[in-house]
Amino acid sequence: MTAPMVGSAVYRTRRPVSGEWRSSEEARELLGRARSSLALARSTGHGVMVEDLCMLARQTVERAVQAVLVAEGVPAPADGSIRSMLAALEDSGVEVPDRLERAANLFPGETPGEAVRIEKYYEAVLVATEAVRFAEARVRS
Repeated sequence: MTAPMVGSAVYRTRRPVSGEWRSSEEARELLGRARSSLALARSTGHGVMVEDLCMLARQTVERAVQAVLVAEGVPAPADGSIRSMLAALEDSGVEVPDRLERAANLFPGETPGEAVRIEKYYEAVLVATEAVRFAEARVRS
């Protein structure tokens, strides 16, 4: 018999059912996943492609903003784009940091295989870090 996995290696994949009230627990889980994506986006090394790290930075922003939507009780927009999520927050009266507004332009819809300049990677990580900070300030512990 093998020992059960412990720590952060074990996670739930609970998905809310349609119409279910999204709780602060869900917001905290999304924030935890945003932190995880950010840690991965910051990991550089031999054989790691910058394009993949940029996609992880994008995922960080998406998860962090989703956490704020859930925490604030704001319905997620149907298209799920960063731009739409930020607009939904602003429409509900949540002040969104200026740097996050840049996220909508920074991640317009990457083409797989498209070369990414290192400057864009650095900016992506800065924006992702700001998104996590924003979510940490809005999601109740």
